[in-house]
Order: sequence, then structure tokens, then C-alpha cells
Amino acid sequence: MGRPVMIALVGVDGSGKTTQARALAARLRERGVRARYFENAGGRPLWNRLARALGRPDGVALFGRTVYPVLEATVRAAAMARTVAVARLTGRVAVLDRWTWCQDVIMEARGDRGRRVVRAAYAVFPRPAAALDAVVDAVARPAPRR
Repeated sequence: MGRPVMIALVGVDGSGKTTQARALAARLRERGVRARYFENAGGRPLWNRLARALGRPDGVALFGRTVYPVLEATVRAAAMARTVAVARLTGRVAVLDRWTWCQDVIMEARGDRGRRVVRAAYAVFPRPAAALDAVVDAVARPAPRR
């Protein structure tokens, strides 16, 4: 089996990646292309809910600044491995919600250590055939009335 065809949507949280990736996969299927949507999340909402249930503000406070990035990168790597395997085995076009670059950016934004190691580990994954950047315009909003 050949290399899977993958289209990745990347961008900040709330930029519409999930909505657009699902819509693109549906549109491709409507046109007869065997396509499937894949979420490649790192589990941040799950870890944050768990942390709040245990009285901590977020996943970083629960697991620490060393363990949390490793946990998140490992969960994302498992999701990406599943994506590549399913796309390769089924021959479907994989429309991806997030890819390796998203993990790198969030680690940089948080100041996490280990980015080089994560990038090296993620190098085993094939590059998507196309990457689309979901961008949100910054819109000035009026201050709420008091």
C-alpha cells in the first residue's frame, strides 16, 4: 500500500479547524472521494477536566511542567499513528484536524522543554500532501456595557 494522502488543517484553538476539516471530508465524499475526518488532539480538554475534578486549575498544574508536555505529545502521537495507519490501510484521503506542527507551536507558546525531542519523534510521520492554516481575524469588540 502506498503513502496515504493527508490534508492537514492547522491553527490556533477556536480558528475553525474542526468545522472546516469535517466539512472538507464531507465535501470530498459527496464528490466520490473516499475521505475520512481525523482528530489528532493531545487530550488537553480531558486533562484539564480531570485536573479541575481533582481541585487543580489545569493539566499542567496536575501533572507538572515536565510530565504534562510528554503526556500530551504522546497522546497526539498515538492519534497521528492511528490516522496514518487507517489512511494507509483503507486508501482513504485523511482530512486532519491538527498535525505535528500544532504540538510544536503549543510547546513553544508554553515554554515547554523537550521540543527538539518531540520534533525528532514526530519525524517518523509522513508530511501531509497539503496543509491549510485556519486563521481568525482579530476583531475589536466594543467593551461590555455596565
